[in-house]
Amino acid sequence: MRAGRTSRAVIVGAAGIALVLTAAGCGSGSKPGSSSSTTASTSSGSSSTASSSGSGSVDAAAAALVPATIKSKGEISIATDPSYPPNESKDANGKIVGWDVDMGNAIAAKLGLKANFQEVTFDNIVTGIQTGKYDAGMSSITDNKTREGVDDFVTYFNAGTKLMVLKGNPKNLTDTSPTDLSLCGLTIGVEKGTIQESPDIPNRSKACQAAGKPAIKALSQDTQDQINESLQSGRCDAVLADSPVVDYYAKSGNFQAVGDIYSGAPYGIAISKSNSGLSQAFLAALKDLVADGTYHKLTSQYGIQAGDYTTPGLNQATS
Repeated sequence: MRAGRTSRAVIVGAAGIALVLTAAGCGSGSKPGSSSSTTASTSSGSSSTASSSGSGSVDAAAAALVPATIKSKGEISIATDPSYPPNESKDANGKIVGWDVDMGNAIAAKLGLKANFQEVTFDNIVTGIQTGKYDAGMSSITDNKTREGVDDFVTYFNAGTKLMVLKGNPKNLTDTSPTDLSLCGLTIGVEKGTIQESPDIPNRSKACQAAGKPAIKALSQDTQDQINESLQSGRCDAVLADSPVVDYYAKSGNFQAVGDIYSGAPYGIAISKSNSGLSQAFLAALKDLVADGTYHKLTSQYGIQAGDYTTPGLNQATS
């Protein structure tokens, strides 16, 4: 999973964009309880901003926990890498959309604020939070003990890792567990900074070598879009990514999911430890969304309700 992503035009294309919007239940990229508009877009390497607001009742107790510096801005800046549908991606008009975006909008609305989603390469999200450039990171980020040593994580969704191959599984891969040896000697695409890149691939390679087989070569790239293009063009033999993302792409007709989910762990919203008031505010708002049914409604709209996480908390990683 992400630390847990052809060219979108090549692999996702019009069909992929339509699938994002269909899953969201709205052709404009907006969903019940929120609206989104891209306020700026820039070339590769820079950021684009999607400002979003949500409707619904404000949770006064949760809103009272928001630090004054953020409350005075009236918005929360949230870093995301929008190349990971259905969690975060761009629609045909370049708007940042997806389940994470809708949930971030809903959380902000509970706090009486707007969510300002900003496009960031995934590997740079944590740095941006640490330097104060962004208030939070919401981008399919797996909560683990290592990351908790840097930021606080408000947990909100269950996911795992799955293997993705070309349709028809031409190499007859199995990958039924993280100790499966069918990937030995192959090149596997992974997104930079994800747990698939490390420790997953290194651990698998050690198992291969212990069995007298060649190590796995990781093809690490900045975005899932790039990785999917590499799989399509034959630069890699398969891809390891988060389960909801693999399941999403498997519906496109180009790819296929293989094996079962493994290494399940919760996603977390990353917030600087120096901003503990905001962490507590996010947690309180999230609990309210679970209680009032908004949370389940959103996961159901995207068909990912199997990952419902009804006991959100702070820094809940077990490994």
